[in-house]
Amino acid sequence: MKQELVRINSIDGIEQVGILYAPNNITNKIVIHVHGLNGNFYENKFLDILAETYTNKNYAFLTFNNRGKDYISEFSKGDTSIIIGGSLERFKDCLLDIEGVIKWAKEKGYSEITLEGHSYGCNKVLYYYNKKKDDSINKIVLLAPCDIPSEGKKFLNKTEYEIAKEDATRLVNERKEQELIDFSVMANGKITAGTYYYDFLPGGENDFIRYSDGENDKSPILNSINIPVLIIFGNIDECVLTQPIEIVKKYLENNISNCKIEVINGANHSYTNKHEELGKVIENNF
Repeated sequence: MKQELVRINSIDGIEQVGILYAPNNITNKIVIHVHGLNGNFYENKFLDILAETYTNKNYAFLTFNNRGKDYISEFSKGDTSIIIGGSLERFKDCLLDIEGVIKWAKEKGYSEITLEGHSYGCNKVLYYYNKKKDDSINKIVLLAPCDIPSEGKKFLNKTEYEIAKEDATRLVNERKEQELIDFSVMANGKITAGTYYYDFLPGGENDFIRYSDGENDKSPILNSINIPVLIIFGNIDECVLTQPIEIVKKYLENNISNCKIEVINGANHSYTNKHEELGKVIENNF
């Protein structure tokens, strides 16, 4: 396995730093990993076993920083810089990040692409595929896909939720979307009003995984996925399981026609102490 630090521009020119793991043999197959909310390309330790597993299967593996990196983060953009991060990003801009990386991958000769997301990254890869329907994408891997509004509400008490909702709504109506509001799930308890209003309250563009609506609810975006989808999460995942596990599984099966669900016993949202098991599931499905 070979490793290379890479710098890839999003469509709007933001530099996204990452690492490319390549197998020893030439391949046209690549797995592109999209990290979750406030994440980065190196923090989740399960990425090490994924890199080894995929390259052993003769896939390249790319993990990179999208604009939701960390909570508030500085990115290079041409000769200047820009401040974004998970507390400031808008979900819809994931199209710019992922399209830039796929364009780069194609230029490097990769023609068979698997999109993989972890947590909030799952919503991003599904949204991207629904919007773009790129024929070079032939598989999707979802590591711990979340019902975002329900997850956000779960980690706030009732008073915190109502205050955040009221503050965000008022500031958006006043055209002050970039002002910070209190939101205890985030770093230092802050998030911009626009990010919270558009992307964490029900009805936003990323609100299409809705375990809270029950196993028979229909999601047009999930229904539109017509390629194989591998879904992996743990039976003690504190973020995915906003509903009982059987409801989550049935909901996904009822909405994604060609999906396979694997549940890892004892695994939490970051697969702590279950990296080997995660690698084995990936190995058995590629």
